[in-house]
Amino acid sequence: MTGSDGGRASDGTTGADGEATDLSLLVFTSHRPEEVVEPLRETALDVAVVSVDGGGSLPSRTVAAVRRTRRALAAHDPDAVLLDCYEAMGALVTLLADRRGVPVVDRLVGDTWLRFENGIREAKREGEWGRAAGYRAILGVDEFVFSRASGFVVVSEQLGEVVRRRTGCPPGRIGNVPVPAPEVGGLASSNGGERFGIDADRVLLTVTNLKYRAKLRGVETALEELLPLLDADPGLAYVVAGGGEYASAVRATLDERVDDPDVRRRIHALGYVDGVADLYALADAFVYVSYLDGYPRVVLEAQEAGLPVVANDAFGMREQVDDGESGYLIDPAEPGALREAVSSLLAEPETRRRYGERGRDRVARENAPAVVGRQLEAFLRRLVAAVD
Repeated sequence: MTGSDGGRASDGTTGADGEATDLSLLVFTSHRPEEVVEPLRETALDVAVVSVDGGGSLPSRTVAAVRRTRRALAAHDPDAVLLDCYEAMGALVTLLADRRGVPVVDRLVGDTWLRFENGIREAKREGEWGRAAGYRAILGVDEFVFSRASGFVVVSEQLGEVVRRRTGCPPGRIGNVPVPAPEVGGLASSNGGERFGIDADRVLLTVTNLKYRAKLRGVETALEELLPLLDADPGLAYVVAGGGEYASAVRATLDERVDDPDVRRRIHALGYVDGVADLYALADAFVYVSYLDGYPRVVLEAQEAGLPVVANDAFGMREQVDDGESGYLIDPAEPGALREAVSSLLAEPETRRRYGERGRDRVARENAPAVVGRQLEAFLRRLVAAVD
């Protein structure tokens, strides 16, 4: 595998374990490049990677991006481009690949349309018309990129259906390839409770990305359902971890909705946490409600840690959680559904252990980088053959 941005170089003729390869792939990636790079290391594809740098001014980034993209396309003469970045950079790569007649495959990890449509509605509601126009412009650029794609790699069946409906792309050109199991970041320590100031017999955990209001709403839904359990059980704690612009809103919600000082003391809004493995080791169950998602890494992390998962029946969670086997899928609009699922897990330690083991086994079976790499390679080979 060649690093076109100064990374580890190869002669470009072999894939994993020295296998001969007959398909050359040029990858452009930015956020979480390991989700693509690690699985591709396990394939027989000839892969070169360009990591996109978001630093510097827009003009300087644009000039640098054009130069690097042209150099990479000329040097590697790929059979296809896998695009894992969007907006202005994605449009530049797409245009330059088009000029060379190289098919572009877009990788989506979430519903771009819903994300920006939510942002536009929120900005309008708050009277921020400039922000709304900015979101609309970004969505327009992304839609241009999608309109030029020869196919798509998506991370869940639900997202594949969104792409088909929004773009008109034939189902045969949409490949469902899950996210590889992430590295949580270091071994868990035995003093997580002391580190975070959590003193409880049982701990419920939510880890989420509070950059999005739709995920804040998920935390608020979970909190409303869990408050009666916290009120009834003085040995139970609830922990919410995750950074982003809405992290402070979680604390404000707690101050507004939780009147009992003892209950409030046992609800911990930690914000961003470095070394989240300590939290997974401390928890008894993982609770995840989200109204905007793809195939959440945090669910994989929780399952790798052996935790049963209670999640809303939506997005990639449907493929991650086997209802009644490794956790529960609930309808967040049904009052008491989440509370009942969590209550049953808290009451049955053996069920928690069994569900946690099944979730961990599923991640090892379906999300190992080698497994994900084989799925990605098979789809890309089929797609390139169809385009040719």
